[in-house]
Amino acid sequence: MHNEVRRQRALQNGDVNAALRFFEHDARNDEKLFLRYEVAAGSRMCDIIWSDGRSQKDYKAFDDVLVFDATYGRNKYNLLVIFLSGVNHHSQTCVLAAAMVSCESQDSYKWVLRRFMECLRGKAPKAVITDGDPSMRLAIMHVFPNAHHRLCAWHLLWNATTHVSQPRFTQLFKQYMLADIEVGEFKMQWEAMVDECGVREVEWVMDLYRKLSWATAYIQDRFFAGLRTTSQCESLHAKLGGFVESRYGILYFVTNFQRCVNFLRDKEEELDFRSFYGTPVLQTQFPEIERSAAILYTRELFYRFRESLKRAVRFYIVNRQDCENGCCYVIQKYRRPESTWIESYGIPCVHIIVVLVGIDIGSLPETLVLKRWCKNAKNNVTSVRHVTETGDVVSQYRSRLGAFVGQCKRFAKFAFLRDEDYKVTKGPKKRKGSACRKLGHRRTRCPSVPALRQGCRGSLPVPEGCQAQLQATPSQTTRQEHSTFFASKLATGYVSANIVLAARNQERNDGVVAIYLDQYIEYQYILGSAQSLWDKT
Repeated sequence: MHNEVRRQRALQNGDVNAALRFFEHDARNDEKLFLRYEVAAGSRMCDIIWSDGRSQKDYKAFDDVLVFDATYGRNKYNLLVIFLSGVNHHSQTCVLAAAMVSCESQDSYKWVLRRFMECLRGKAPKAVITDGDPSMRLAIMHVFPNAHHRLCAWHLLWNATTHVSQPRFTQLFKQYMLADIEVGEFKMQWEAMVDECGVREVEWVMDLYRKLSWATAYIQDRFFAGLRTTSQCESLHAKLGGFVESRYGILYFVTNFQRCVNFLRDKEEELDFRSFYGTPVLQTQFPEIERSAAILYTRELFYRFRESLKRAVRFYIVNRQDCENGCCYVIQKYRRPESTWIESYGIPCVHIIVVLVGIDIGSLPETLVLKRWCKNAKNNVTSVRHVTETGDVVSQYRSRLGAFVGQCKRFAKFAFLRDEDYKVTKGPKKRKGSACRKLGHRRTRCPSVPALRQGCRGSLPVPEGCQAQLQATPSQTTRQEHSTFFASKLATGYVSANIVLAARNQERNDGVVAIYLDQYIEYQYILGSAQSLWDKT
């Protein structure tokens, strides 16, 4: 009942106003929080978009690729949820903004993209990946005219299965779509495929061939940070499912969505820690180049680079030609002299590594290192060589914090598995008498009060034997014996600061010290020696 009352109070003046109050509260701690919304007739909110300061900082570092995804679904009010995300230096999803719109129209998508540009001060992405929705494609062409648009490979395969329904066509289509081949070779293979499968007159196939914004052969010179699908968003959907439900309104969606974003950021900080601390074991025949890559790249990207480094032994230089601006090297793969490869992931490919080895270069030149994959990708430095094995102070703090939080979560996961490891249930708190500090009765019903008052005639000095007895057996004196001894001395009036200090020295980390001090203070006031108490303490 209390939980439901709290929820109802949070929704005062409506769900939308409660969500706006949530953003206002966050804006007090995040001055860069961006929020825009549209109100339709009848004071009804129809569109909303928001982005916090951390997301804007991520976009400054990873503005090359934007994933525009509107496939998550709708919330309680039938508002379409849109995610604008990117890829960070660990090749993981980073949320840049989120929006909710009332309809899947070109105008709604334009409004979202324009507000996104406003949030980022007009800095447009270099490439955009979508699921191929026509309204979305037109909106991107209108707002981001210079961005390279790529269709999601996963949605294309799904559409191929739906419109053609031929397993052989789907298999060949996937093979040619993702192949790193030249345009001429792609055209030859496409013609052979449509003839073999008999789909040359299918309208969807003809319309798809006219676009060609999906084939790797036509976008070889474009950088998409290794993204061929909106799988990053699909992964975000899976993680978000643990925080958000479709029945949620705007307030609960926003609050739980932020929890999911914080979870992703904790993972990023944990990966930062792993990248900065610890050195991977060198495994290749080129240890100097491998070591320099381990210092510069994040751990995930280093592992990908090391795979290229291992494959470099299968390549060799067959020709070298002097050009006006340098030299041109012709690289050949072992037993594959007729093949051509083109790679554009953003890290030095096998062919570049072969040239570095051939001219005896022992480390990666700075011109070959893309900063967005480096450990210092989010730092305001201009040179990748500022990266060290430990990183700067800010990165150290952030990475250590993320790693610590991650380890605490793992510890908690194991601690919750068995009842004997995790015990939070406590019995009812028993009443404790303030006079004798014993359980089971109040002070007014304490059986020791008459005896205490009868023997209390002032503060008497402590006999030497009593003080020696307390200090002589610190290891043998149990808590119960200690409390009994102290209570007996209170009853006879032998109380002084020396006894309290001795008790504190004996069990300074135990709660019994608080019992001694409370008894001492209380009975000194009863005896009318308050001034003496302050002097002694």
